[in-house]
Amino acid sequence: MKLTMVAVASSLICITAVSTALARKPSGQPTVAVAGIYDNFTVGKESGDLEGMRVVIVSAGGGYYAIVQIAQGGAEDPKPEFVAANVKGMSVQFTAGSEKFRGTVSAAGLTLKNAGGESQTLKRKPCGSYFK
Repeated sequence: MKLTMVAVASSLICITAVSTALARKPSGQPTVAVAGIYDNFTVGKESGDLEGMRVVIVSAGGGYYAIVQIAQGGAEDPKPEFVAANVKGMSVQFTAGSEKFRGTVSAAGLTLKNAGGESQTLKRKPCGSYFK
């Protein structure tokens, strides 16, 4: 008798769990993480100089931080700057050097505007690409 009661109780728990899981509606959009690697580095065809920007956003210590590299011509990767980032939803704000940036993260990348209103889009890169 005890074995029958255990089997019935287990069956009811399983049926409840399965029906709850099946009743959930899938969200219409996949969730996008703010943390990631974004860049638009290019090498000048004539000069061979590196141009563009790389931003790596990481979550740490209950907040967000950005590792920012801005290339304005040169043969080597620019020195990275580690700065605090303010993240609200999919919006990001940070200051690198004397330049303030505001941006919006999407699945494709990070669209940034500087204080002068100039806009640029940094494509999202795989995480392993930062160390190459």
